[in-house]
Amino acid sequence: MGSTSPRQITQIAFATRDLDASMAFYARHLGIGPWFVLPAARFADTSFQGHPCAAQVQVAFANNGCMEFEMVHQLDDTPSIWNDFLRDGAERERFHHVCERTHDFAGSEQRLAAEGYVPVMEGATVRGRFTYFAHPGTPGTYLELLESTPSREAMYAHILLHGQKWDGREPVRPLPQL
Repeated sequence: MGSTSPRQITQIAFATRDLDASMAFYARHLGIGPWFVLPAARFADTSFQGHPCAAQVQVAFANNGCMEFEMVHQLDDTPSIWNDFLRDGAERERFHHVCERTHDFAGSEQRLAAEGYVPVMEGATVRGRFTYFAHPGTPGTYLELLESTPSREAMYAHILLHGQKWDGREPVRPLPQL
């Protein structure tokens, strides 16, 4: 197994059982916001542990300084990386993964495999490909690899800009068409 190469983690993500309550707490008590909520979506062309996965999720993003935060709330009982993660816990939300974005998706997947990471869930959204990886050294948490695309970068730039100038008002907003 090779050594870990330097990377830039761009996001800390949480799985939640109650998206509204989680966003409200993080905005009110931690000053993280505004939260941009994406429309509920059902994953297509996605697999979880080698099986098709069409989980329906609601996702929200916010920034605090230069750190991006994500909340993922699964809306159905489809077996997935999020349902399995929250199944045994009593928490409303808990830390789920860190995220690394890359322009060289295939090369980054190979690098992570060489470092001992194992793909657990993979697929694509309209903004690009993603793969969640597990590592035997950190059971229970994941590393998400995201394909850096113009659409995805435009979304994150919008969220960052609004997070840097957020004054505490309108803590939850829909994500505009970008």
